[in-house]
Amino acid sequence: MIRPAPPGRAFAAGAVFFLAAAVFAVAPLPLAVRSAGIVAATYLAFGFGGMGWAYVAALLAPPVGLFGGDPDWLVMLPVILSGNLLATLGLEYGWRPLAIVLSPALLIAPHLTTYLLSRRDLFRVALPWEPDAVAWIALHAVVAVAGVAVALVLDRRRA
Repeated sequence: MIRPAPPGRAFAAGAVFFLAAAVFAVAPLPLAVRSAGIVAATYLAFGFGGMGWAYVAALLAPPVGLFGGDPDWLVMLPVILSGNLLATLGLEYGWRPLAIVLSPALLIAPHLTTYLLSRRDLFRVALPWEPDAVAWIALHAVVAVAGVAVALVLDRRRA
């Protein structure tokens, strides 16, 4: 488990990063940037506030995006939520030795599954990330690797 900041600072930082994730969820930005911003805020909440704040940012901020009234966000919400949940579980159970690989891999697993299945005839559906689905997945993978790296640096600094 990560060594969070002292309790007062951990609460303040976790709350700030949760609010940042919520702002990304409702901001009038492209879907990929909104989702990647939530992922980045989740990893920063983990690094500064601990595991509890990472779950709050990963699971409670994306539904806030529904207040924006964007139907594309509603379509992508299950993929975003499942990826965020798996990524935070990867952080919690694979912390330190495996987290740099496990958490990003689990984050993009639902994205890759959705992408690959939506290309087959039986599951064919036009998702809002087309034609840049591969860029969406790559962006999320890069943000996740950078987020875990930042969390590792913060953890080593506190040691």
